[in-house]
Amino acid sequence: MKKLFIMFVMLNFLLIPVYAGADRYSKEYLQSKKHFAVINPIVELCVERAIKKSLKKQTGANFKVHFEGYTTSSMKQGIFKSLELSGENLIVEEIPVQYIHLKSLTDYNYIDYTKSPVVYKSDMTFQYDMLLTQDSLNSALKDKDYKKNINRVNKLAYPLFRLSEISTKIINNRLYIVMDYNLPLAKSSKNKTFVASTDLKIENGKIKARNVHIDSIYGNLGLDRVANLINLLNPLEFTLSQMDTKNCKGKIENVNIIDNNIKVDGKIFMKEDK
Repeated sequence: MKKLFIMFVMLNFLLIPVYAGADRYSKEYLQSKKHFAVINPIVELCVERAIKKSLKKQTGANFKVHFEGYTTSSMKQGIFKSLELSGENLIVEEIPVQYIHLKSLTDYNYIDYTKSPVVYKSDMTFQYDMLLTQDSLNSALKDKDYKKNINRVNKLAYPLFRLSEISTKIINNRLYIVMDYNLPLAKSSKNKTFVASTDLKIENGKIKARNVHIDSIYGNLGLDRVANLINLLNPLEFTLSQMDTKNCKGKIENVNIIDNNIKVDGKIFMKEDK
């Protein structure tokens, strides 16, 4: 029985070149017919293991992966029907992420994995949800590109104040923005600290401040002005933008602060390389 199974598996591989015409990799062909081969589940399992190994190397985390293909030959080409993965305590673009879940929404996905970096040969869409901590935000705010946000605000705020550093805390399901500043026209030897707290909302696809609070010790600076300042600095928007690449763009659909973590969900669009 074992020898018979091995012979059957080998026969599947030997027959692949016979059916590997270019049209048999097309979306129309693969989706119009039912494809069945005993070898398919074995190949899918091998792909899942390869993806887990690659993600472990890139993010340092163990992932759960579910992969589904069409035919053995199309899977070898880098074509697949669906992909779902989830991982905890990982690093994405040097940003710690507590949890992430991705699931493909497109049912024809094509990448050339032999290239470095990989080449996208079809448009792909994924649904995602993730949990970010205050460490996630603070790691992103150390990025040199975030300094450009601070410099832009300082140009607008001069000569009223000058920001030097931004950090965040999440307490009782509210995001606190801690801003160190000084006064250009009456500079003191030690920076002062301004703290504002906020909820979050989605407005025109962007994360915005909502229900902003400030302590009375900071004077009569209007809430609208503070909200505008937070939106200009927007540590969460910047954190998520760091995960975008040339071919990969994210769309934020919902944001909530739950158990002192920021829960974000939306879609990721991967564009075909032209």
